[in-house]
Amino acid sequence: MISERDISEKFSAIWKQHFPLLTPNFIRVFNEAQVYPINSKQVITLEDVRYDLVSEVAFNLSDLAYLTKSQPSAAIADEKEQKRIIAETAKSIWKSDNYFESNLSISNIEKQEVISIAENTLEFIEKMGGQDVLFKPKLKGYSFIPDLIADLSISDTLFELKTVNRNFKSSDLKQLFIYIALRQVSEKENWRYAGLYNPRKGTYCKFNIKSLIFNLTGGKTPNEAFENLLNGLNRDVEIDSRF
Repeated sequence: MISERDISEKFSAIWKQHFPLLTPNFIRVFNEAQVYPINSKQVITLEDVRYDLVSEVAFNLSDLAYLTKSQPSAAIADEKEQKRIIAETAKSIWKSDNYFESNLSISNIEKQEVISIAENTLEFIEKMGGQDVLFKPKLKGYSFIPDLIADLSISDTLFELKTVNRNFKSSDLKQLFIYIALRQVSEKENWRYAGLYNPRKGTYCKFNIKSLIFNLTGGKTPNEAFENLLNGLNRDVEIDSRF
């Protein structure tokens, strides 16, 4: 099996064939013209923090705080609950033989970043309408692509969260496209909109899927584009496996 990150960062020939206008220049213009600030604060730091752990713990804390209708600072105040969230997060992002029990504690700086990122995420959800919110929507796999879990669904929009100190990249959009493609082949209804959100920088974009796919493929519908993408990826993997 292969992860969505691998698919989005590799298979460049397949992506170029089916989304020929998803170029570096497009991404540059996309970041300049379609990405907007939404949070009242940014969470940028130069301190030595474990960005992967902080990002994922903050996301899981956001999920907990939303479900329990509590503030992130209150949700993580309980030491037992804090340890549980960190342990479950570490297990999901690190291999079990790559960390020790001592790695499952966070510094005060990391804890404050976790809370601030989670606060931004909840603020974002509220500003996006806060209706029909689903963290970690599950998606049925296809061929060599396993069952996957996306980030955040709000009403008819799927958002991919990128908690980073950088602009959005083409691989971020590609990862979104993989989720949307899987939803298309497994369910009758798909998301109408999609977007990217960065809770560190407090920025986001939201687009009409049909319109963006039309522009990136030179006129194809989402059904055509995503079916061609999945079949192309499948053929490419089958050819590689033979050799």
